[in-house]
Amino acid sequence: MVQWQGTNFTVDGHEPTSAEEYYRIGLHCWTSGQHPGAEVHFLETAASTGHSAAIELLGHIDYIQGRYASAVPRLRHSSGSPRSAFYLASLYHRGCPQAGIVESLDEAARWYHASARLGEPEAMIVLGDLYLERLIPISRSPAEHALEQFLAAATRNHPYGQYRAAEIYRTLYQDNERAAVMYQTCVDNPMTGRHALGSMMTLQSQAHLREISAARANRRLQQRRDTVNPAQRRGDYY
Repeated sequence: MVQWQGTNFTVDGHEPTSAEEYYRIGLHCWTSGQHPGAEVHFLETAASTGHSAAIELLGHIDYIQGRYASAVPRLRHSSGSPRSAFYLASLYHRGCPQAGIVESLDEAARWYHASARLGEPEAMIVLGDLYLERLIPISRSPAEHALEQFLAAATRNHPYGQYRAAEIYRTLYQDNERAAVMYQTCVDNPMTGRHALGSMMTLQSQAHLREISAARANRRLQQRRDTVNPAQRRGDYY
């Protein structure tokens, strides 16, 4: 067993000997929230041997805890990870003097694209916004580029991607039927309630669904009027 601040740690009842086993202990400490600080100790032991997953997780921990100077080399080492690429994009997007990174939308876009290609929906959503704002090069209309990114995030079950795709369909394409599908998907998504904008997305989606439903009902009534009282006969009665 190994000790950290008086607590004994083992892997399947035996003392950890490999980088993978030290990584497993560090990962457990991080995900469980037990023994704060122990995760870094064990992950650094694993990372010192070049354990890729340990280096990536340390980069993640450094980033979210604001230790950007130590995060950046670890993120660069793990840049084949969608999360690490997204963090690097975010740092270039706003600039990070602490880590020696100068603000650059070109570099940010490069890393956002890399992260999106690796499947990170948050990167897709940021790219969608950058396209809409025409802050990165476009080869089609901004709406086309943005919708492509929002739909890609939506297919990965990201509720904000679903909501933003619905908004594009409704406002820029006037396609209420496709918008309704996306709004309903967002409302039904269990992840929506856990999103920071979950309440707003739910309320707005439900309101737009009611509007779309009312418009459908009005169209059906008008079709009924046109069928039972054809336009060519209306002069007889009006």
